[in-house]
Amino acid sequence: MASPRGVVEDSLWLDNARVVPSGTSYASVDDSATGEEIAKVRSATTEDVDRAFDSAARAQKRWADVSPADRVAVVAKAADLLEGMAEDLATTIQAEVGTVASQVHGMQVGLGLSAIRLTAGAALATVTERERIGASEVVQEPAGVVGAITPWNYPLFQVALKVAPAIAAGCGVVLKPAEVAPLTTFLVAEAFAEAGLPAGVLNVVCGSGSGVGSAIAGHARADFVSFTGSVATGRQVARSAAQWGTRTSLELGGKSAAIVLDDDMVRAAVRHTIASCFANAGQTCAALSRLIVPRHLLEEAEDEVSEVMAQVVVGDPAAATSTVGPLASQAQRNAVVEHLRVAGETAGVRTVASKDISHLGPGWYAPPTVVVAEAPGAPIVQEEVFGPVLAIQPADDEEHAIELAEGTRFGLIARVWTDDDVRFERVARRLRVGGVIQSDAPTAWDAPFGGVKHSGYGRERGGYGVEEYLVPKSLQRGRFTE
Repeated sequence: MASPRGVVEDSLWLDNARVVPSGTSYASVDDSATGEEIAKVRSATTEDVDRAFDSAARAQKRWADVSPADRVAVVAKAADLLEGMAEDLATTIQAEVGTVASQVHGMQVGLGLSAIRLTAGAALATVTERERIGASEVVQEPAGVVGAITPWNYPLFQVALKVAPAIAAGCGVVLKPAEVAPLTTFLVAEAFAEAGLPAGVLNVVCGSGSGVGSAIAGHARADFVSFTGSVATGRQVARSAAQWGTRTSLELGGKSAAIVLDDDMVRAAVRHTIASCFANAGQTCAALSRLIVPRHLLEEAEDEVSEVMAQVVVGDPAAATSTVGPLASQAQRNAVVEHLRVAGETAGVRTVASKDISHLGPGWYAPPTVVVAEAPGAPIVQEEVFGPVLAIQPADDEEHAIELAEGTRFGLIARVWTDDDVRFERVARRLRVGGVIQSDAPTAWDAPFGGVKHSGYGRERGGYGVEEYLVPKSLQRGRFTE
């Protein structure tokens, strides 16, 4: 089963079937490595969005009556079917997003499958949970019909984080993938249908954020809207949903910091942070895009940067030797290049290392770059670049390091490099972020993920992610007696 290419007319997934939407416009999908168009996807209209919500609302009532165990079984089976499509998924994602061959299977396909399987593993206990409070018993019920709007950077993983828990919880879904990378979503829809998901539970509409996305966010039949994307668009989603009192969950990105507290960890922190920042060409909301180091170790950090950057290879994502590929679109490449231009003209910012990409041909490439930013208010420090650009900030002491880490509007994640568990927790508890990881500890993919401040609200992954798609109901027992 290959992902559709060329002109995709039947781009509306409705009642477990491919349908031609009523729109007359098309969105172009480019091959990130060449800039060439690989597909034109017909866009939906607001009328198509209405049809999708009608379908989801009808199906959701029946799906909610299916036992939680059977719903979870469908989710688990869909993961197995998608695993069988791993090569098609990897090829499609590599073209849409530009993820290099050494990362696309693990970082893109593997994380997407893990998200579905971890949801299936956590969902049953979460959905069937009952709590006794006095004479009342609290049970969990599906939130209803969900509007899900996903970004382009992880076409399988981001869809999985919303679709899998919603389906396991008993919700119906109207999903809009990003215009830049919609092709993977058709494979997901087909896998869930083959896994036994009833017609209408999952519906897919393609189109622009301003058109189709706004129609979903402000739809009267949406009971819950889950959005991942930019701060500006997230605010629009929340405003649109608020007119109906619709609950929302927003994951709006970050400017996450790695903080070095132990002097002997600076070199390891540089290597790890560059790997995080450059993975998927920097197109990761949780990327560590800032590194805060003790000022007296700045020179040592810069030396390590030079050594690491010498090993970075920017090139064709299909080449096994490439470690950083292109950006997903021309617009994103241009945005990253503009960030670098502004940084070059900003006082208190100097470039430590930048890869020469002049030898590369067409495609949406931007130079992986590391800067030192003495100015905490510099745009390169304050704004999410969403590209392979790392800002190093020197700190005078622990208190200053915390102040720098807290000095942006974002609050998604952080890493704190220290072997001292007491010191780690002391600093971690002072950081207003959704999660903190110690040193080079691996990410726990079933732990709750989400932000505070301008990084949004709500949580994804594992049982906490399933809870977003449930509402508690109190069952008060007993009779009134005088």
